[in-house]
Amino acid sequence: MSWIITNVEPLFDYAKPTLHKVVDLGGIGVQKPKPLDEKWNNILSLRPQTVLISFGSVVPSKTMPVEMKKSIVDVVKSFPGVTFIWKYEEPENNPFAAGVDNLILSPWTPQSDLLADDRLALFVTHGGAASMLESASCGKPLVVVPIFADQTRNAKLIIKFGFGIMIQKADLLDSKVLRNAIEKLLSDKSYQKAAHRIRDLLAKRPFTPEDKLVKTVELAAEFGDLAQLKVAGRNLGLIVYYNIDLILLFIVFLLVVVCSLFYIAQRMFRIVISTEKLKKQ
Repeated sequence: MSWIITNVEPLFDYAKPTLHKVVDLGGIGVQKPKPLDEKWNNILSLRPQTVLISFGSVVPSKTMPVEMKKSIVDVVKSFPGVTFIWKYEEPENNPFAAGVDNLILSPWTPQSDLLADDRLALFVTHGGAASMLESASCGKPLVVVPIFADQTRNAKLIIKFGFGIMIQKADLLDSKVLRNAIEKLLSDKSYQKAAHRIRDLLAKRPFTPEDKLVKTVELAAEFGDLAQLKVAGRNLGLIVYYNIDLILLFIVFLLVVVCSLFYIAQRMFRIVISTEKLKKQ
């Protein structure tokens, strides 16, 4: 194996030990944003601020418990000056949304294009890796509601970089929790500032993921498997690799010291006892 390619962006991840043969291409699958068509452009122009809600395609919003759907709609109603776009697979089957003027239900949204528009204020998401990288690239604050897998880790990454808030999926039953999170992100400009910082940082990367991929593939095609990139430890035995020999040596040394101290203490105790007996005689 010449190289290992990962969908990780080092500038937007936790610091960790790695290998030279691991090539991080975070964001390689992120679509380039395009101008919005007339429909979506008009929607974003309805009110001063717009919020996008999408929980991905693996866990459709239509399968949510009824109480959660009602709670989200209640949150939308509490922000009459904000337009909410909710990716909802069956808009006709959400009776709670009827008559809510500032809520747009749509079975599909041009997510990357919406995130790139300055009129979109924030994104409520499940925290999938692709959505995280898209949001970071576009500089959008986030409310992350992790559902499963790596999404909790991704949500904590957003907190680390300071441009989002994480709430638990069970918190969707309480409209106050989501309402408070959205209100904080819309009013506290520090989140937007942090989002813009990571956006600018990613935009000024010295090499794009596409460039790195092309160069890496060309290098692998020309030179094949590079032995110098392989970890030396792969040829070590189990005992040497985990330093078991050194650990055993330390344990033996420790036992010798403890036994020696015990022996000396025992000898001194006997000498003291013998001395006391002689004095009595």
